[in-house]
Amino acid sequence: MKKMVITGLLLVAITSGVMAQTQNQPAVPVVATADSANLNAYTGTYTFPSGSPIQKFTVSTEKGELYGEADTFGKNKLVKQAKADTYQSTSSYGSMITFVKDVANKTITGLTLSAQGTELVAKKENP
Repeated sequence: MKKMVITGLLLVAITSGVMAQTQNQPAVPVVATADSANLNAYTGTYTFPSGSPIQKFTVSTEKGELYGEADTFGKNKLVKQAKADTYQSTSSYGSMITFVKDVANKTITGLTLSAQGTELVAKKENP
């Protein structure tokens, strides 16, 4: 019984994002910070191909944070991840949004939305 309680507490700690630090090693942060001055590069409307379960994904900024809205399902905060141009939605789906950048022009031209084992690709309107 005691072993089950300890295992349960460990599971709760892990799923809550609580990470123990070793004596001489600080925990490595999983989430990177986003530069609010550069967030405007991501804002705009992204259109998915005809027949896609999502037609449009709108990205906006509010108070220095990035938000995304699939069709009219409501805005969700997008949390910066360690990988460049990648954000995770706080929606119940936990979608991963990876912005596609035209390196030559240094502009965002689209995005890939990954959720529930599916990847959808959208092009940015007026990049």
